Amino acid sequence: MSETAVESLADHRVAVRDFVASLVRNRVLADDLTQETFVRAQRSKSSRRGDSSLKTWLIAIALNLVRDHFRTTRRAPETASDDGVLEALNSGEDIEHDLLEKEMSECIGEHLGRLPSPYLEVVALYDRAGLSHGEIASALDISQANSRVLLHRGRAALREILESACVLSFESDALPCERRPSPVDDGD
Repeated sequence: MSETAVESLADHRVAVRDFVASLVRNRVLADDLTQETFVRAQRSKSSRRGDSSLKTWLIAIALNLVRDHFRTTRRAPETASDDGVLEALNSGEDIEHDLLEKEMSECIGEHLGRLPSPYLEVVALYDRAGLSHGEIASALDISQANSRVLLHRGRAALREILESACVLSFESDALPCERRPSPVDDGD
């Protein structure tokens, strides 16, 4: 890869890391997977088709790494550490709103990993990475219409997962998202 291409890869590091962090909810793991994304990009530079942007290609590699990680560990994304709470407290701006928004984002991120493929990919690429339907279609080798349908169905499936796993409340004195108690097996 030429020096210009390397610089171009580096230009997308923050976007890729933010995308990965929004899915794995763990800073160290996000850094590791981001690094692995760029290692794989360097190794497979000749396999890049060129019909998608460099950012789309890198995010597709990152998504595959995240999916592989969860497949091998067979667990949902971890919740974020309390570092985000400290960051919100230090910012001094509408702390309560920021904390509630962060908590909802964590809840959604935690349950996003439960979506079946290809819903997970399309919802993550559209809502978390901010890719367009054209970029998603190119990254996943599907049509733009299919991307739209999968996004709609994926969001509906995520809504069902959230409704079954969480008690959502937007009252001022309640937590916006509390886990539903697990059903207790009484041996019957």
